[in-house]
Amino acid sequence: MLEVKNLTKRYGEFWAVQNATISLNPGDIMGFIGSNGAGKTTTIKMLATLLEPTSGEAYLDGMSLNSDDLAVRRKIGYMPDFFGLYENIRVWEYLDMFATMYAVPKTERPGVIDQVLELVDLRFKKDAMAQSLSRGMQQRLCLARCLVHDPLLLLLDEPASGLDPRARAELKRLIAELGSMGKIVIVSSHILPELADFCSVV
Repeated sequence: MLEVKNLTKRYGEFWAVQNATISLNPGDIMGFIGSNGAGKTTTIKMLATLLEPTSGEAYLDGMSLNSDDLAVRRKIGYMPDFFGLYENIRVWEYLDMFATMYAVPKTERPGVIDQVLELVDLRFKKDAMAQSLSRGMQQRLCLARCLVHDPLLLLLDEPASGLDPRARAELKRLIAELGSMGKIVIVSSHILPELADFCSVV
């Protein structure tokens, strides 16, 4: 489970996040609501171990997120609000690169890549160039990248940003499915109705 206790980030006199406390179990999908600048991304970056908190504690599956232990990072999948795709790389190569970084055994990587592409409904684009995908498909590819190492916690920062209504509906279905698989999912947004359909916690 994820336990966050009094997580705080301060920049000089400015409190970006103050005493955030969260408790989530496998299968929980949490909608993280707040206006732009409210501290959602800062909180998510602290949980992703990309930003050191000023104070407070966070534990995932009994392991401190404040440690530099690589085993902690292997339990986390982080999808930022803005992400880049490398030029001249195919969809499967993009996923293979991240699977390699997460030490997925070479013999298992082809099967893992097929599984995550099937999950995000991109199997038919396996050999396509990543930059040729539509915005919605690129979002799903980024989500697939977060899944190659089978993390327990998924941190999705404004994942529906810039998507058309159909792509948003597909993303909602996918996030709900990830919750049913036993993942802990945190989805940030500043639009409450966007999260109301599939979140179990707000």
